[in-house]
Amino acid sequence: MKRFKINLVFAFLLSASIGCQSPPVPKQKGYFRISLPDIKFRLDTTSCGSSFELPVYSHIEVVKSDKSGKACWFNIRFSEFNARLYCTDVPVKNNLESLMNDAQELVFSHDMKASGISRIRLGGLETSENRTTGVLYHLEGPVATPIQFFVTDSTNNFLRGSLYFDQVINADSTAPITERLLSDIEQLISTISWD
Repeated sequence: MKRFKINLVFAFLLSASIGCQSPPVPKQKGYFRISLPDIKFRLDTTSCGSSFELPVYSHIEVVKSDKSGKACWFNIRFSEFNARLYCTDVPVKNNLESLMNDAQELVFSHDMKASGISRIRLGGLETSENRTTGVLYHLEGPVATPIQFFVTDSTNNFLRGSLYFDQVINADSTAPITERLLSDIEQLISTISWD
């Protein structure tokens, strides 16, 4: 009988210690902390003849293709962010309206997925001897390219660009990166000049 009481007390203490713990709760998913580099720019020149200020954490990649015709293609690589700005530099030969329409069609082809498209008109930028105008688009939502732009001197040169990340992105988690790249691209546009 004494042994039964000891076993009963031991069973009661064991069940009390197990029963007092809260049930396991899965931890919520966390995101990596994004640390952005310092804002510093350098003047760079492409093989196309355009020059502009780029962030120091980027570099220009030359794209060679037989399909380019008179257009010159290059990419601006943002390795830290796993992103590329695909750029096309085209000479203007009485086709400015057509080039602008093509650029806008490429932006608004993402309209079905975009939750919003912000347009920043850039007009009369006189940062060099070339007077430039253009439009910068910020596409929000689950789109393939969150930033697109075009800039022109209206007489000889037209530059179009689209930013793509090298992996599928979550727009909420990459928002700080997209905002930084948006300001970097604004700097590129405001400092562009052609030979």
